[in-house]
Amino acid sequence: MFQENQLVSSITDYLDKKFPDNVKINSTFRSFTSAREEFDSLRNGIGLRINSELMLIQLTGKDVLDFLHRVSSNTVKDLKILEKRNTLFLNEKGRFIDRTTLISFENDFLLIGNSKNSRQLYSWIDKFIITEDIKIKDVSGNFVVVDFIGRQSESFLTLLIGKEINTLDFTNVRRFDVDGFTLYFFVDQEVNGIKIYKALIDTEKSVDFIEHLFSIKSVFDLYVVGDDAFDAFRIENKIPIYPNEINDETNPHEVNLIHEVCFTKGCYIGQEVIARLDTYDKVQKRLLQIGLNDEVNPADSFVILDSLNNEVGKITTLSKAELLPEQKGLAIIRKKVLENETLYSIESNKKKVVLQFYELPESK
Repeated sequence: MFQENQLVSSITDYLDKKFPDNVKINSTFRSFTSAREEFDSLRNGIGLRINSELMLIQLTGKDVLDFLHRVSSNTVKDLKILEKRNTLFLNEKGRFIDRTTLISFENDFLLIGNSKNSRQLYSWIDKFIITEDIKIKDVSGNFVVVDFIGRQSESFLTLLIGKEINTLDFTNVRRFDVDGFTLYFFVDQEVNGIKIYKALIDTEKSVDFIEHLFSIKSVFDLYVVGDDAFDAFRIENKIPIYPNEINDETNPHEVNLIHEVCFTKGCYIGQEVIARLDTYDKVQKRLLQIGLNDEVNPADSFVILDSLNNEVGKITTLSKAELLPEQKGLAIIRKKVLENETLYSIESNKKKVVLQFYELPESK
């Protein structure tokens, strides 16, 4: 454990030294250079997200796939070596434990979740393993996942690993040994079509790998991006993340992740609730993009009120005002009040701001 923490600290120290003008709040990097330039790289260049705080769980044993098939939302029994699948872990009420990616290797499986600090996913899985032939191990400190986001990403990765980048689809994982690094690449696609290329690399090699990326960047617009830029990008593209939109107060219907639920696989934890919501059209809340007619502090907490001062929703993410033409955010709102076309406000320290609502694409 000491070695793992030491490695993660070395990444943080490296980023602090490489980007001395970074802005950090509660040990979280809000920006590294310029939030505007980082945001532009996510849109039009290459934005690097360095994920060193993920929960990574190694699973071994003959019952792994059967077990995960029974307790998570997607069908995984047919997963082959070097294939991946996104699957959701839900509680008995159909609300989130975590959104994960499961990768099958030759002798084991790797489950990539979100914050390792809570250990919620690990505890949840361990709780349900009773007599199965399964061993689990927290290997969060052993790997870093680097996200490549932006229009130049595919071209840059062609420079890094060659045209074989084109052999990646949304189901497979490829190993590449390049320039002294062993990398496992895979691709995720959000519901609106945004591609995110992901590289899994040993933590002890991650600093050298990031340095290597900058050494070969040539004419590419490559930036390490912090949370300010990434939040604005997520808002613009309606991408939910843990814990803002994905948490124990929401379910897959509400945050447009129902495509990661298989409705033909049979039972899993939370299945009855999710199926009932689908069958009887009982989904009561929706994730929406909002605009504000006046600037507020994204660090504040907000309650959404209707014209009668009834609480009808919650803002989950707000952008910095200067990154978008108007300050925008993501919010989870009761569908019933949306149908009534009532005007809404947010209350922050008794200040009310009128909201504008933007329609999100329906989940499929």
